[in-house]
Amino acid sequence: MTPPARRQLTRFDLVCLGVNAVVGSSIFLFPGRLAGHLGSASPLAFALTALLLAPVALCFAEAASEHDGPGGPALYAHAEFGPGWGFAIGWLCWVTMVVAWAAVANGIASYLPWATGRPELGKAIACLAIGGFGALNWRGVRLGAWTTDLFTVAKLIPIGLIALAGLHALPAWRPEAPPEGWRPLGAACFLAYFAFQGFETVPVPAGEAKDPKRDVPFAVLAALVGSAVLYVLVQIAALSLVPELALSERPLADAAAALMGPWGGTFVMGGAVVSMTGFVAGSALGGPRYLVALAEEGHLPKSLAAPHPRFATPSSSIAWSTGSALAAALLLDFDGLVDFSNVVIGAQFLSTCAVVLSRRLRRSKGGPGALQGAAIPVAGIAATLWLGAQGGWLQVAACVAVLAGGFVLRSGARAYSRSSPS
Repeated sequence: MTPPARRQLTRFDLVCLGVNAVVGSSIFLFPGRLAGHLGSASPLAFALTALLLAPVALCFAEAASEHDGPGGPALYAHAEFGPGWGFAIGWLCWVTMVVAWAAVANGIASYLPWATGRPELGKAIACLAIGGFGALNWRGVRLGAWTTDLFTVAKLIPIGLIALAGLHALPAWRPEAPPEGWRPLGAACFLAYFAFQGFETVPVPAGEAKDPKRDVPFAVLAALVGSAVLYVLVQIAALSLVPELALSERPLADAAAALMGPWGGTFVMGGAVVSMTGFVAGSALGGPRYLVALAEEGHLPKSLAAPHPRFATPSSSIAWSTGSALAAALLLDFDGLVDFSNVVIGAQFLSTCAVVLSRRLRRSKGGPGALQGAAIPVAGIAATLWLGAQGGWLQVAACVAVLAGGFVLRSGARAYSRSSPS
């Protein structure tokens, strides 16, 4: 029997894990793109998308309150709909995390002036970040959690300064419809959809949390609400500080330079590096736990869930996840991530909302409260479908191909398990 993992993650750790996963590289890149879509009304894209995702976050919080094991949406899907569905969601969760981990690691070098124009150096920096944080998490979950906490607090300092400028500019903000009307709203919300992803990772290491049934729901909602407030204020600040925001390649650095002078731009450039490095640190902590959940449910070899004899960490899952991210870092960049990630994340959101809907309908037994109980998960499903529809079909095909590959791997692992001596 596999001994249980040590429960060391606090509520603060989980909140930091969620905020760190949400507030990554997007906030440093998207303000200009959003301004190109909606102009002065671009903060509304963040506000509307957060509102649409609120019922999804509530479904995650409700599902998390009933489970204390690792895996998040994969665990919920397995418990409610069976092992096949649980594996599908868990596999997509892990693939998404690995791809995002590698892509954001590749983006670190773009904010380092001495690495500009030197792609081989950029790849080396990405591999160093992935391997280094993978090693930290191998040594212990507390080391990984402390590192994530540190980077979360550090990244919020420069972003928080710009948000304060946004708070000062808020009374003067007057959103106006773009000249072509509200047609670009869908594309803007699709970008914001990517920027808000990350709160769903909070339940993944729940098996190592001290009080998961109370702390995980709190952290899920805190990550979404806190990030939404921050994003709206930052977008308002950027609009007030950068007249040609839609043309800016580094919008927050330009906003900080206008606010604090040349050193401010340099300060925020450093903040971007810290933010993306923090995302890599959080991925190293949360990503391997998807494999742990799949192994514990019998989809993958049990060795992936076995704790290290000294450090009590899922060392095999960490090694496989880190190795996969290192390989992906050599092949992928940030540009192709958004659409694919939105489709795969949508599968997780739809599944978790469906889990909550199924439970509520089963408990109400068709009584008078059934319609009311279905409102939140149905709203989450509708919102996810609308946001996902703003993308393209190519990413859906890629998602199906990745899922099919996962089931092939699952079949091979099960066949090997049956043929090997017990």
